[in-house]
Amino acid sequence: MHRDLKAACAKPSAFDLKAQQRRLNHFVKEYNNIRPHEALDMKTPADIHDYSTRPFPERIPNFDYDTKYKVLKVTESGAVRWKSYYWVYVSAALKGKYVAIEDIGNGIWKVFYRNVFLGFFDQRNLRNKQESTRLETNLV
Repeated sequence: MHRDLKAACAKPSAFDLKAQQRRLNHFVKEYNNIRPHEALDMKTPADIHDYSTRPFPERIPNFDYDTKYKVLKVTESGAVRWKSYYWVYVSAALKGKYVAIEDIGNGIWKVFYRNVFLGFFDQRNLRNKQESTRLETNLV
């Protein structure tokens, strides 16, 4: 497929981006709807493809954490603020999301995103307020 795509669209490339996009669109239409494929018993991908019956939500619904958890919002830096003074780094992928923390005793907290366990942090080992503490995945 990549060799055919390169031959159809890149050797030589078009004069401008619009012309290049037209070439690419023409290749995709021919590849998926017109040209039969040996691996598909000489059928086209459009003939074989089955559309999913599952609905695709435009927005993921909010997750309601159990009342036993403390809920914190992950900041733009990927960390949560702990006790108004310290920072615990969670993940940059969770910016703007809410995580739940659960006290398991002795100053150790478990951190969850929805129902996924992310790690632990020990509030007794938090450093100064300018630095973030990272989550740990084991307690030993």
